[in-house]
Amino acid sequence: MDTLKYLQFYFVFDRILDGYDDIFEAIDGEILAKFDSFCSEFNFYHDEAKIFLMRLAKGDRKRFVASKYLPRALSLAIISELNTKGFIKFEYSKEVKPVKNRHQKLKKELRRYQIQDKIHFTKRFYRFWFRFIEPNLELLKAGDKESVMDKIKVEFDHYCSLEFELASIELLSKNLNIPKEQISSYWDKENEIDIYTSYDGFTLVAEAKYKERKICKNILNLLMQKCEKSKINWDKMALFSKSGFSNELLGLRDNRVILFGLDDFKDLYE
Repeated sequence: MDTLKYLQFYFVFDRILDGYDDIFEAIDGEILAKFDSFCSEFNFYHDEAKIFLMRLAKGDRKRFVASKYLPRALSLAIISELNTKGFIKFEYSKEVKPVKNRHQKLKKELRRYQIQDKIHFTKRFYRFWFRFIEPNLELLKAGDKESVMDKIKVEFDHYCSLEFELASIELLSKNLNIPKEQISSYWDKENEIDIYTSYDGFTLVAEAKYKERKICKNILNLLMQKCEKSKINWDKMALFSKSGFSNELLGLRDNRVILFGLDDFKDLYE
């Protein structure tokens, strides 16, 4: 099995499935054909929990986003229930709260701004289910697997983008011998950086791109600009790419920059 197929199986099932060489055949045979056997696993006290999970699987993962479409008290109760039941976990922000000088007022937008943690599914399968299966249960109940599979194929690369980012964190941990829990993403009011770690006096930032085109040097330049804006003093930068790198990046003579291609992910989970 080539590296891309290998990763795709982990992005959905967290393992390789015997008897399948194609991810869509596996999804069809093990999820679409058996969807009704999974439904009892997703029973929640709050009916709106499924709405929350479907939005989480598709959109912004910041903690307070749910309050935009659910009452604040209800969204907090749902988050508590899902955390207790082991469906979600938290990624804590590394942003530092602005220090207010007693003689200086903070700008209005900073006074109203809240630092937010992010929320992740504890299993990739949970994210896949609420991204593709739960919103399309009526089609599956009507026997229309084909329409659901068409939706999955159209949006599968977008789904894989976050999973590739998380796999890149695992690869970085393995290659640089940094504990995985010390590596996360970074976000503040102005910026989002895919991967960030500051461990044992060493700071690394990285971007991960699950795209059909090669990464060019402009991605590196943008990452440098983000670090400057967020006042991150970095020691190394890394780029992770599904489709390789431009000749300019490959010819870059800078030992502060590390490039990880698809082949570097081979046997990551073994």
